Amino acid sequence: MIDILKRLYRRLPSPPSTNYLYREIRPSPYDFLPARPVIFDIGSKDARGKYAFGAAPPDAKVVCVDIEPGPGVDLVADAHDLHMVPSDSVDFVATISVLEHVRYPHKVMSEIHRILKPGGIVYVNVPFIFPYHADPDDFYRFSYRGIAILCEAFERIDSGFNRGPASTMHHLLVHFLALLFSFNSRTLYGVNVDFFQWLLFWVKYLDRFLARYRMAYVIHSGSYFIGRKLGPSGSGDRILNPPWQASEREGVRE
Repeated sequence: MIDILKRLYRRLPSPPSTNYLYREIRPSPYDFLPARPVIFDIGSKDARGKYAFGAAPPDAKVVCVDIEPGPGVDLVADAHDLHMVPSDSVDFVATISVLEHVRYPHKVMSEIHRILKPGGIVYVNVPFIFPYHADPDDFYRFSYRGIAILCEAFERIDSGFNRGPASTMHHLLVHFLALLFSFNSRTLYGVNVDFFQWLLFWVKYLDRFLARYRMAYVIHSGSYFIGRKLGPSGSGDRILNPPWQASEREGVRE
């Protein structure tokens, strides 16, 4: 009977995501790349460089890197040590929701800096206010200010957050209510997560206006950073929206 119920449950449609990207990231990191770029997507599994800011250029060579083999993974490697990748050989590195899972985020960023060509682009996105999620473990959180510090070896092009207070609280509320009504059952907790995602799907859409409030940065997730590796002389285009000139309001609209 239990197996029948499980099979029926798996046939139900997936619940709507709690995520609501209230703004597009423009310009996209892909807008800064040369023709036929080499792209490393670290911790990507089978994403193939396709994210909210767009898909990889059709002429790009995309290398998906992950610590475990799986569908779409081109290179099995630990992001702390990419010794098999030559220095100054990559045009763009993306790492999405990865750095919270690595033991030494600064070491990973140092490796990314090493393999990027001078002028190469990096895009980093990490959670801030977000539940614990082991993959295979979970160590860190970064505010939109914190991710800029983690990436300070790069020239900053843009940074901020793209998940506002409503979407952030929606996700927390789903997991809190799922836990509250789980009665210490892991199975019931999982069922509750789906149930409350359906029941509260509308909450995230409050970010259509809440995310643009002056104080929206107080509750946010999806902290991101777009940067450029400078050449040996430190040459490069001017920094857009320098962090020392950014106000809290700028964090909302970046």
